[in-house]
Amino acid sequence: MESTTLYRKYRPQKFSDIFGQSHIVQTLSNAITHNRIGHAYLFTGPRGTGKTTMARLFAKAVNCQKNNAATAEPCLECEVCKNISAGKSLDIFEIDAASNTGVENIRELRETAKLPPSQAKYKIYIIDEVHMLSSGAFNALLKTLEEPPAHVIFILATTEIHKVPDTIISRCQRFDFTRISLENIIKKLSDIAAKEEVEIEKSALEAIAISAEGGMRDAESLLGQVISLEDKKITTKEVEEILGTTNRQSIEDLTEALISKNTLKAISLIDEVANSGFDLDVFHKSVLNYFRQILLVSIDQSLAKNFSFELTSEQIKKILDLVKITNTAEILKILGTLSEIQGKIKTSFIPQLPFEIAITEITKGLSAKIENETQAAEPPKLAAKIETYSKEIPKKEPVKIIAEVKMEEEPKEENFSNGNNSFNLSDIKKIWNEACKQITQSNQSLAALLPHSIPAKVENGVLFIATKYSFYKDKLNENSNRLTVENVFGKLLGANVKIKPLTEEEAGVKVPETRSSSVPQFGKSVENQKPKETSSLLENAADLLGGQIIE
Repeated sequence: MESTTLYRKYRPQKFSDIFGQSHIVQTLSNAITHNRIGHAYLFTGPRGTGKTTMARLFAKAVNCQKNNAATAEPCLECEVCKNISAGKSLDIFEIDAASNTGVENIRELRETAKLPPSQAKYKIYIIDEVHMLSSGAFNALLKTLEEPPAHVIFILATTEIHKVPDTIISRCQRFDFTRISLENIIKKLSDIAAKEEVEIEKSALEAIAISAEGGMRDAESLLGQVISLEDKKITTKEVEEILGTTNRQSIEDLTEALISKNTLKAISLIDEVANSGFDLDVFHKSVLNYFRQILLVSIDQSLAKNFSFELTSEQIKKILDLVKITNTAEILKILGTLSEIQGKIKTSFIPQLPFEIAITEITKGLSAKIENETQAAEPPKLAAKIETYSKEIPKKEPVKIIAEVKMEEEPKEENFSNGNNSFNLSDIKKIWNEACKQITQSNQSLAALLPHSIPAKVENGVLFIATKYSFYKDKLNENSNRLTVENVFGKLLGANVKIKPLTEEEAGVKVPETRSSSVPQFGKSVENQKPKETSSLLENAADLLGGQIIE
């Protein structure tokens, strides 16, 4: 079994064997049928899309001794057809421009072109990768293209049309080869597998076709590599291991988990992929590309046709189903978050970590479990801040802090509603200083927090209090402290008040810098209050803990 040369073994011998370039086949067939053969053709397009194959077929068709005028197909039986198929024809020249770039090579070509063909009707020069010719070589070729002998046809092939001079392009009939659709590649691979008597899963063929990126030659080469396993049945897993690609089902499952905000499932999938030995960086790129496809389809479903060389009809249907349960804004958010970790997976000490962080950010706030875990993890920040304060205390004069442990009763929630439970931010600001004074009298531990807090806004009976530091927010959010504040404000306003502590970043306001030791200056309004510059970090810590400083 010549598995390594499948693309040579199954190279198309007739125009009807060509997959995916029907517009070019039709045009060339019409030219042959109506005897309107040009003297120069330019084939351009991605690698592996059939440019040199089409050139050989055209050479065979125009020189066939038993040519069928109705179909323009070569007979494959005459001596000329057999010689061209076997690569033995003396009138067909295949030149690799990459290794024949000089002026001398083109001058030699011009001399041989003057001689008539030995057997065929036309002498045909197929110059592959023509863009590799030097500037001087192009100039030498230009003269021949302008005034070619009647028995000569030039077929130039290139993957980089922008490197070919305009003077050359203008003298040729140009044909643009497109990438071959996934469906056509899979069909051709299935035919080859059947002829080779190899059983292979359909999803495995799809994986090969996707990896080929629209190139039939690449797809056939990959199939040959897979067939070399010589297994009775080739599975998708074996193909993915050879190609170094990720299981497509894992990509689709992760996508569904992110869209449905299923944090646990998404993180579990990442662990499965990592533990299976797949490259997470490659997997990340595949997931990004899949979300890109979903994004474009969510913008307009007609864009799905752009993925004919990337997705099967079944895979496109899955994307259309996903678009129905999400929206463009949500997909953009997910794409943005996933794009931020690009390049971080390779350099991370734990490859899964960037992925897990991105998953948490995408689903945060929509998963109750993650929200609770986040809130539970925040209180230790208070200890960290106190440790920072202790390091900043001067060591010249040792100071002792003796905490006075006060056995305070747990405050109870009271009802202050007088029938009119409405209040606004202006009402809060009017009583703010008095409220702070009463709160300090009933709970000394709140004395250090209040100078670093301001009323931010009122919404639906909830007072949002902005704090300077996150650990102040945590302290104020403790049940006993929160009830104390709510009861004092409720008593002063004659309404039921609920509070919601926030950091200044969360509230979107700036809390003024202050160093006041315990409570605000109650004689001034909260808007005009200015910070004192007398207290220290030590005093703040003592106030926060309800202790005294002993000299």
